[in-house]
Amino acid sequence: MIWFDLDNSPHVPLFNPIFKELDKRDIKYFITARDFAQTKELLNLFEIDHTLIGRHAGKNKFKKIINLFERAFKLKKAIKHKQINLGVSHGSRTQLIAAKKSKIPSILMLDYEYTESKIFNYLANYILIPKFIPNHRLVNAGFKINKIIRYNGFKEEIYLKFFKPDESFRKTINIKDDDILIVVRPPSMIGNYHDNRSEKFLINAINYLQHSKENQILIVNRTKTEKEFIKRNIEFSENVRFLDKPVDGLQLLYTADVSISGGGTMNRESALLGTKTYSIFTGARPFLDEFLENIGRLKFINSIDDIYKIEPTRIREKKILLNAENLIDELINLFLDISNKKGKLT
Repeated sequence: MIWFDLDNSPHVPLFNPIFKELDKRDIKYFITARDFAQTKELLNLFEIDHTLIGRHAGKNKFKKIINLFERAFKLKKAIKHKQINLGVSHGSRTQLIAAKKSKIPSILMLDYEYTESKIFNYLANYILIPKFIPNHRLVNAGFKINKIIRYNGFKEEIYLKFFKPDESFRKTINIKDDDILIVVRPPSMIGNYHDNRSEKFLINAINYLQHSKENQILIVNRTKTEKEFIKRNIEFSENVRFLDKPVDGLQLLYTADVSISGGGTMNRESALLGTKTYSIFTGARPFLDEFLENIGRLKFINSIDDIYKIEPTRIREKKILLNAENLIDELINLFLDISNKKGKLT
């Protein structure tokens, strides 16, 4: 049995196609999830059976450490009587600890190189990374190359393969066909990579864009922290509001004309879908985002002046960038190989 731990909302669409393929192959798996951002709501939206364990600890570093081990203990207890052969996640530190304690081999998927390499080097049996990120970048970030396995494409291509635009989607979020839709994803203000500079870009972007009545600004916050911060710092016009329900994120980004985000996954989804994409992420830049900027799919906001250069227009035709056709089979076959060989890749 393969054990998947989903500890953030982007992991739901990421693994959903893999779960469906495992069902087709009649391969058993078990899903645990953390109640954070929209993870629980998206799991329910996609009707994915799961066991909910733990929450996010917030900003406090001491509480984060305590929470890390508390959730790992609960995960270990949840899998105790299950025949788990492999643990798989996209960055779940708690799963890695629980798997290590339970002597279960683990695969950690990553697509951001500037993360906790020492912890992941020690805990994970294998680290699964997109082929685009060069070895020298990973070595400089502290990763052990002997633990790295490559996969073809962006992780977002796992589920983009099945994406079909819903022409009626705008109606479900009360956006008119002629409106210029701007989707704003605030930076995660309780995340490990948060940098306060991105908050200035966020506030200036909303203030600037809300002055045009043609623009409809939809803010997709992760937690109450971001929502409260925005409310404190912005006097809203009628054309600005928060998204008040979980929706299909790909449909939202595809129907948008402009996407402004402080998060990596949403930036890459938007860029690959062909939406005009701006990154207000101000931490160490992901190689994948730099790659997308180099091919003209994404633009970094480097200063307040860059915000004033954004000129939103209604975009009706988009070209989706999709190259990794067999990515799901590639990953599942890798999972099964390691699972069947009890952690040893052949």
